[in-house]
Amino acid sequence: MSMDEIFGILTEYTLALKAGLDSTSQANERPLITRHLVAAAEIYALLHSTGNLESVQELVKSEVRAHGWSFISGQTGDTIAKKWVEFTNAVGVRQ
Repeated sequence: MSMDEIFGILTEYTLALKAGLDSTSQANERPLITRHLVAAAEIYALLHSTGNLESVQELVKSEVRAHGWSFISGQTGDTIAKKWVEFTNAVGVRQ
């Protein structure tokens, strides 16, 4: 998979997080989604600056654990989870 494709998948995940932040009515979900957005930005920056998937492996693994601990409800949560799995598969990190 090309780096452009990976950036596209990461962008879709990030936009799903933003949509979730904008639409959630659950106050307890906002900090979780915000934390995931911060991690997505860090992943993007590392990939952009290094052009190397290895540079994000540990961060992505940490986020896999964080996604396991945090639950985002409803269709928005389902969409975020699906986009996250798509991204982790693209960078070769198992759930």
